[in-house]
Amino acid sequence: MAGKKKQHGNAARDLKALRRALAHVVKAEVIDPWLQKPNPSFDGLTPLEVIERGQIDRPWAMVYRLESGVPG
Repeated sequence: MAGKKKQHGNAARDLKALRRALAHVVKAEVIDPWLQKPNPSFDGLTPLEVIERGQIDRPWAMVYRLESGVPG
């Protein structure tokens, strides 16, 4: 049970950091809708679903591409 709490805490912390990074490259008001919208880059999953599956690296890669201008 304690492991689940810790894992949930990590996910919440990861999501908070991702939101902060996204706010540097897109308008804040589009972040929540983007997190909840199915995305072809994530095989039709929402970014939140990807994060819940423990694949936080996938949205972070997208943030990197947005920040650096590297096409996805």
